[in-house]
Amino acid sequence: MKKNLLIGLLIGASLIFSGCSDKKLNEKDKGAYTNGTVSPGVVIGQKLKDFAIADQFGNINTLTNKTKKVIFVATKASGHVARNYFKSQSKDYLPSRDIIFIADVSGMPSIIYKMFALPDFKKSSYSVSLLLDDSRAKEFINEKHKNTIMIISLNNKIVTGVKFITNEKDLIKEIN
Repeated sequence: MKKNLLIGLLIGASLIFSGCSDKKLNEKDKGAYTNGTVSPGVVIGQKLKDFAIADQFGNINTLTNKTKKVIFVATKASGHVARNYFKSQSKDYLPSRDIIFIADVSGMPSIIYKMFALPDFKKSSYSVSLLLDDSRAKEFINEKHKNTIMIISLNNKIVTGVKFITNEKDLIKEIN
């Protein structure tokens, strides 16, 4: 009985406190930036701060001069749109296009992350850089477009443009 209660509480907490909003993606939240500050750490025309973020398998993904795009998701809904597309692609789909996929899981309680989210991410064949550092996550987040998929275009680590998208069709268009 106590075990079932604990499991129920953990599942409930994961739904409430996961840090991943279940808000549906809304087309009005789409947008594109070709100049200016997009978020605290993403500024068109400036170098994106170097990072080394572990994926769900413990592999470290780093920003390099070859990286062409960074895909960032901060919510459950935006993550699922990207996930639904990437799961049908080959394991080397993202690396062959010099793309790094980052999911913000920093708001998720540690026990929920370890017991539920990480095992779920490990079911994916593609690499998802799991951003656990709240302060680093805030560098990417644009509050106006938080519930979208952020696609950062780069040239030698310099941000050349940013698009916020809400659906698989636009995701395919932006990364192919």
